[in-house]
Amino acid sequence: MTSVRDILIVAVILFAVGITVVFAVDIGHRVNSNLLTVPVMANNSNAVSVINNSDAAINQTDYIYLALFIAFFLSIVIAGWLVGGVPIAAPIYFFVVVIFGFVAVILQSVWGDIAANSQVFNATLNMPITSFILSHLGYFTVIFGLVGILVMFAKPNERM
Repeated sequence: MTSVRDILIVAVILFAVGITVVFAVDIGHRVNSNLLTVPVMANNSNAVSVINNSDAAINQTDYIYLALFIAFFLSIVIAGWLVGGVPIAAPIYFFVVVIFGFVAVILQSVWGDIAANSQVFNATLNMPITSFILSHLGYFTVIFGLVGILVMFAKPNERM
């Protein structure tokens, strides 16, 4: 049941990292905008260029989150392949995945409340991929779980 348990761990990690990344991007943009209000920085073209490049780099964390999402999906597939499953336990695994889906929907609802905050809303506009994944975390958790179960039970017997 290790592969099935990993699905909840992945959902919680995706939620925690997503929230952390969104707040880090928000803080980074606020720091950069405050730096541009300082007269010494605003009058120096090199400083303005560096701050603008920093803003562009901060927005790239959205793609890092997408890479993490893809890596977790591949890890679920690999774990499903490597973990042996007892076919009689498939209904139990499916039931556990459904429960984990409900837990992920709760996390998705928490994200909706956080993203609705006016201070965080601007950061979510800069990170559409992260926002989309966290807004559909329940669906992705169930899909991860079903793919993991399918891989776990659909592999051929390799007895020699």
